[in-house]
Amino acid sequence: MEIGLTGASGFLGREFIDQASLRGDSIIAYSRNPHRQIRGCMRTELFGAGLHVNGLDAVVHLAGESILGVWTKAKKERIFKSRVEGTRCIVKAIRGAPNPPKVLVSASAIGIYGDRGEEELTERRTIDAGEFLAEVSQAWEAEAQEAVAAGTRVVCVRISVVLGSKGSFAVMAPVFKLGLGGRIGKGDQWMSWIHVRDIANVFLHAIRTDTLSGPVNGAAPNPVRNSEFTKALGMALNRPTFFTVPSFVLQTFFSEQSALLLDSQRVVPEKLLASGFEFQFPSLPEALADLIKSKKRVDHDPEAATAT
Repeated sequence: MEIGLTGASGFLGREFIDQASLRGDSIIAYSRNPHRQIRGCMRTELFGAGLHVNGLDAVVHLAGESILGVWTKAKKERIFKSRVEGTRCIVKAIRGAPNPPKVLVSASAIGIYGDRGEEELTERRTIDAGEFLAEVSQAWEAEAQEAVAAGTRVVCVRISVVLGSKGSFAVMAPVFKLGLGGRIGKGDQWMSWIHVRDIANVFLHAIRTDTLSGPVNGAAPNPVRNSEFTKALGMALNRPTFFTVPSFVLQTFFSEQSALLLDSQRVVPEKLLASGFEFQFPSLPEALADLIKSKKRVDHDPEAATAT
């Protein structure tokens, strides 16, 4: 297959390229800098006005302003605009193509559900309208759905916390190794997660599975409570997890951003499981063991570093 990809140089984009290459797919990267060479891609084209998607089998859209950093008004505007306007650019190209891609698989986020306590969140559940990330994700998905008018199948993958040696795991592991890891707030909030290799393969599965459309939960089938996650990571690293970060501290200093750590989202990948997708890392201990093994290999031989 020939696949157009935005966000190719990012954490998930690099893993997607690696997994797609294993299947024999060819990747065309879209970038604001079309002269940039990206490992594993056939070529790089301009991401912007005049975007070329004609004749592609699929487009995968991963690009967007990082949610990390202080959420100033300007930062929030960049988060929103990068997702909505970037998706709008792709949809415009699809709708204007004589031979449009058969499928658009766009990133979204489980933040669309908001804080839902003990509720199991399948794709059939309602979405939240109150929180910033929920509003961003709703606008993001609505923009992607406009490609349906061109006869293109649209899948919006609602991504959970992605665990990989270049992502959140890389941030958490050093803290836990120092013995400073601990639960967040009461620790009873549900945390939905997925190994980076699995989420990359979710996007590839969505491309090849004609029965998938609309929202798809990109989460492992076994979510855990924050306290369970803390314990599992501490055990995997052989470190104590005595510390606790009180909820009021996060809410005081980080306001809206505290939702990233305090919201309870018990996400179930109902559509993926029904479509026959097989997770390589369905349980948290398996995922953490693989990441720690990969990290040790990279530390021993830096040239062995991969996207995970």
